[in-house]
Parts: sequence; C-alpha cells; structure tokens
Amino acid sequence: MNLGELEAELALFVQDSSHETYFKSWINNAVLEIANDFSLPALKLKEPTTLDVTEDDWLYDMPDAYMKNLYKCYDSNYFKITIKRELGDIDAIDINHDETGDNVSSVAVRDRQIGIYPMAEESIKLWFYEYPTDLVDSGNELICIPKQYHYRVVISKVIIKNYHLLQDMTENPPHKSLQWWKANYRAGLYGERGGDIGMLNCFAREKRPKRHGGMNPLP
Repeated sequence: MNLGELEAELALFVQDSSHETYFKSWINNAVLEIANDFSLPALKLKEPTTLDVTEDDWLYDMPDAYMKNLYKCYDSNYFKITIKRELGDIDAIDINHDETGDNVSSVAVRDRQIGIYPMAEESIKLWFYEYPTDLVDSGNELICIPKQYHYRVVISKVIIKNYHLLQDMTENPPHKSLQWWKANYRAGLYGERGGDIGMLNCFAREKRPKRHGGMNPLP
C-alpha cells in the first residue's frame, strides 16, 4: 500500500476524524519501531556505505543512514575487517588508542558511534541495516514490509501504539478491543494455525539456500 491507502485503511477503524492529522506520523513511527524490532531484508544494505577515517582519531559517528546491526565491514583494499562485539574490545586491543597502521583491522559499534583499530588513513566500507524511508506524500509506497502484511502488521501496530487515544474503539468488541489487535499483529508476524505463515517465517524461508540438482532429501 501507499501512504494514502494506509491512511484510508486506518480510517476504517478509527471513527474519530480528529485523529486523521496524526495518521502519517503514526504510520511512520510504527514502521520505524517494527524495523527496529525485526531484521527487515529490504533494509539490509546490498551496496556498502563508505566511512573516511584518519590516523588522528579512533572514534567516529556512524553514517546518518545507519539504524542498527553492522554486519559486514571491509578496508579500502577489500580485506575483511573484524567486527568486535563491544567498543570495550577496541580498548582491550589498544587502551591508549594511539596505534596506527596502513589499514583498519577491527571495528566495534556502540549506539551510533564506531571505534576502529588501528587508526589508518582510508575509506572503510560498511554494510548495515538502514532506516526505513519516511512516507511523506500519499503516493509514497511502503516497500520495506511486504504488502500482504501491511494490514495485520502495520495497521495493527499503529492501533496498538495509539490505543490509549482511541477510546471510541472499545464500543464494538471484539474486533475493536486491544486484545484483538494484539492477536492480529502477532498473527501477522508469526502466522496462525490454518492461515498463512506470517511475515517473519516468510523472511526465514527466503534465506534458505537453494538446492541445485541432486535427489530430493528424505522426509
């Protein structure tokens, strides 16, 4: 769906038109929270972002597009850089942060900062999960979440997050109860018995390696 369609879908359940001015921000905030909670394949960088580092500093701000999970890193010669678990691991290698070299060999991220070892004059290459693109105009498409999950996952998330403002929705249970929307959201994420497999299971299936030739495995 595009933003206009998502807003129209939300309006079917939110009877108070005075809330409509907030629909855009509600939808964008819900998508951002979903993207933070789960690893959405569409937000996983396919091409790296470069970060220029120098021999004068070991700590840098991550690129603006960075949301979470630095999962791959290479130096300027495309040699793999080790990603440490914590920024303290960089301290353990070089507590004074004064060692320099031709290329960075280790990095670690904390919040929105990245530490490097050793300090080097080069452009390192980073792969991570980026922020979802804000939906601004009614024609903007929501592409980081598969369309078939827009209603159960996104709309349900919006209503759950803002239910305290939507008192009118309790007038016609069960489909307007908070419990019903939480169940609908969970079913969208994980699937339900007799229904489809759910968004997260769909992502997991897409990650499975494809077999080429050979006999089918025994059941």
